[in-house]
Amino acid sequence: MKFAAVFLLTALVSGADSPQKGNRLVILKVDGMNQNQLMNALETLDSATGKSQLPWLHRIFVEQGAIYENFYTRGISLSAPSWSMLDTGRHTIIRGNVEYDRFTGEVYDYLNFFPLYVGYAQQKQVDMPGVEVLDRAGIPLLIDRFSYPDIFQSFQLFQRGVRWTTLQEVLKSRFSSKSIFSMLEGATPSYDSLLEKQTQTELEAGLQRPQILYLDLYLGKVDHEGHATSEPAALLKKFREVDELAGQLWTAIQNSPLAGKTLFVMVSDHGMNNVPGIVSQTYSLTDLLNSPVGGAHHVVTNREQLSDFKFKSLYPLLHRVINPSDASFYLRGESDQYPTAWLDIDGNERAALLLRNSDLNKIHILLQQLAHSDMTVSLRRAVAHALGGVIDSHRTEWARTAAQLEEELSALTGAIEARKLLLEHEPHRWTRQQMERGEHNAAWRLRQDFDDWKAEREAYGAYLARLKRLLVFEPDSKNPFKGKISDLISEMSLGDSNTQEQLRHYVVGPAQNGLQLTGDGRLDEERSFRYVDYPKLFSEQRALNNPQPELAEKSIDFAAMRIQDPAPGEHAYWLYGDEKNQLEILTGPDGRIAVQPLHTDWRSGLPLALFEDPELRIPPGVRREDWLAQWHTEHEWFEAIHKTRYSNGVIGVIEELSPVGDNVPGRAGIDPVLLRYERRRRELVQADIHLFAADHWNFNVRFPNPGGNHGSFLRISTHSVWMMAGAGVAVERVQQPVDSLEFARVLLDLMRIPEKK
Repeated sequence: MKFAAVFLLTALVSGADSPQKGNRLVILKVDGMNQNQLMNALETLDSATGKSQLPWLHRIFVEQGAIYENFYTRGISLSAPSWSMLDTGRHTIIRGNVEYDRFTGEVYDYLNFFPLYVGYAQQKQVDMPGVEVLDRAGIPLLIDRFSYPDIFQSFQLFQRGVRWTTLQEVLKSRFSSKSIFSMLEGATPSYDSLLEKQTQTELEAGLQRPQILYLDLYLGKVDHEGHATSEPAALLKKFREVDELAGQLWTAIQNSPLAGKTLFVMVSDHGMNNVPGIVSQTYSLTDLLNSPVGGAHHVVTNREQLSDFKFKSLYPLLHRVINPSDASFYLRGESDQYPTAWLDIDGNERAALLLRNSDLNKIHILLQQLAHSDMTVSLRRAVAHALGGVIDSHRTEWARTAAQLEEELSALTGAIEARKLLLEHEPHRWTRQQMERGEHNAAWRLRQDFDDWKAEREAYGAYLARLKRLLVFEPDSKNPFKGKISDLISEMSLGDSNTQEQLRHYVVGPAQNGLQLTGDGRLDEERSFRYVDYPKLFSEQRALNNPQPELAEKSIDFAAMRIQDPAPGEHAYWLYGDEKNQLEILTGPDGRIAVQPLHTDWRSGLPLALFEDPELRIPPGVRREDWLAQWHTEHEWFEAIHKTRYSNGVIGVIEELSPVGDNVPGRAGIDPVLLRYERRRRELVQADIHLFAADHWNFNVRFPNPGGNHGSFLRISTHSVWMMAGAGVAVERVQQPVDSLEFARVLLDLMRIPEKK
């Protein structure tokens, strides 16, 4: 939304004191802070002092700075995708807190710091996984506009390198003789609080060094407390801790050599659905999918469920857990080889589900049946014919995939060989000056790319080999199948994404009465397989025991998925509440957006609740149903809906479900074939279907999260914090709605910093 950047720049910078190139930027990143809760605390007076409950934040930003009162998470309100947009100013190519590669089973776990610490110590991993993904895609971070010696970056989700000196100081404090006595008395500070304090100390020291032009401090305490409780006093206590910290940073800034040239920013990635007196209630999608009614899947998650908590789940490098189903219809005992449902349930109010392609399930079942030696001649002939028919229906698509993937892996091999020659000249030791310039990290990134490429060539090569075998496989209509299914269907792989039709008629196993023939001797597929209509199944889930009247009996609000493009340049997204309540969101080649009900007129009860929302802002004299039925620009939609219950959900659906490859520019000078490969890898982690919990429900089965949650499009979860002061920023309460896509762009403009080439 370019209009927002222009508006904000005009409104916020006073002409006499416009920041010049080379000024300093300090960002306080507060995970999970809600704008409504913050403003309420800022505007409420403390009875003891007569001042704001948050006096420092009031002094810095209300009295001396700019506050964006309508700043929103763009897309889903989850930490990894939200921070991705804030740290880059680009459309997100990361769509969840954990993602899985459909072809290889690779797990991208964006919230786990421990693998970075271990990998960095071994010189095998330099950055957090999210940074690796962005680097591969050619998308720079905000900090990449600054030179390595000019940066002080704290520990966070999109972190480059590891501050070993900081960790060492924390460990000294944690295990000092004084702390051991405190531990015995039950008064030991947590590791997180010690790390925060040490990082703050080092940041304040960095403020005294004029050459350091970018500094940030990431806080997770507000998010953690918000998940734990909705008690106002407890949440206010965390806000006051942030207030005190902001005051200390502001004081340090004013006492620094660049005081008049420092822009101080506080930002949050998303809000939090905290309502006093309401306990967030968990619904287990894993249990549903494990059950016969849910398809009896072996389910992959990235963490253990609370009900299955085991000692091994404490292992910090754990990133894949297989939850087997004892009710599996055809894969009993094969959970380690063929888990068929993969879940991102770190999403709290939102979950992403990837299912093995329904036709791959059908092929697997038919191969198992052909292996039986006691099958009748007529049935074997029908099964062989049906199996060949399924393969033929995908032949064109799979042949294209095989040809392109083979070309991509060939190009990858060339890149591996070129990188190998480059690495032969890598120094074995680094001087202090080289390390201060970050040259060691840059070299380790080159080596990590090399190692990753080799692993990918092997993993995708294995998938490609099986795809080729499947394409030339000819089912024998006379003799039992004696081969290995794993030679034709890759283990730990889901194959292609499912279509809308497949998800509504998804094969989960053979029918209870076995395979059946039609009157003319063909396989009767409707009577031979068990099917699940997943959108309908999810809409039918109800709470068995709900002691809170504020919570809906229906635990899943709606499902969303991308569907077939209506025409070239157009994209379509389907929101399913139930059979009577469905929406379709369309985007045209000109970027305009249309929203239309399916099978009904505009009325109450549809997903996103636009028609009935009193906060829908449309031109006077225009009927709601008429305005909603028309195409509008994104700006027009944002202005109309940002204060509704689901806030900018129309735009958020598009951001979350749009073709991700379109947002991958690639590294400068990248081979077009390798660019196609990188775009393919991002598309392969996209979910089949996204599920959004009903208000105050969540899907986090590892920890119940009794306080609030986030992840949905509800305004309380998407309403974020953005405040700025210093360096010529005018005192302003900005009402213009703006989303996280503008954050980095506006900061770069305010700081007069050009993008790095």
